[in-house]
Amino acid sequence: MPEVEYTTTVNMPPTAIWEFVKDMNNWAPFLTGYQKHEILSDTDSIWTLKGDVGVLARMVRLKAHVTEWEGPSRVAFTLTGMNEDVDGGGTLVMGPYVGAPASGALAKRPSFFRRMIDAVFRFFFRKMHGGTSRAQLPAAQIGENASQLTFTLRMDAGGPTGPLVNAMLGPALLPAAEHLANKIAAHLEKGQRAA
Repeated sequence: MPEVEYTTTVNMPPTAIWEFVKDMNNWAPFLTGYQKHEILSDTDSIWTLKGDVGVLARMVRLKAHVTEWEGPSRVAFTLTGMNEDVDGGGTLVMGPYVGAPASGALAKRPSFFRRMIDAVFRFFFRKMHGGTSRAQLPAAQIGENASQLTFTLRMDAGGPTGPLVNAMLGPALLPAAEHLANKIAAHLEKGQRAA
């Protein structure tokens, strides 16, 4: 099952991020391929996304179910395909800034081939969906109330074409996770500057 994690830094406390994130209507349009969403209850909603994975382009309807709603720090959810054989889930975690993610000798570096495929997918993702309009904050610009926003996403395609779709889905998930986290951060920081 392809899974990715992306962390960005936001110059505001976790509670301020939570105030925005706790209402999915605020950030739903930031999802890659967003078409619409329908809220069924406090924990359930239906998302319609246009998915472009390699040469495949499809409308995907997903039922999202919130499994953890622990404000102001964490939201966890599952995703179930309604018109496609896909399952997945993820988390959105907000916490105090603790420094850059570790990338020392213990971190496993992907193979050259994997890095090349990821770079190609990232390039085409940005060509199709535009940039995230926000770069990571330099250490000198990180304030004392800064937070880290981490988005984890996993998807698993089933059926006879599942292995092929998963091979293409893996590299496509990281740019989508980066896009969502950076869009939320950019929106919050823009609102903070305007205030």
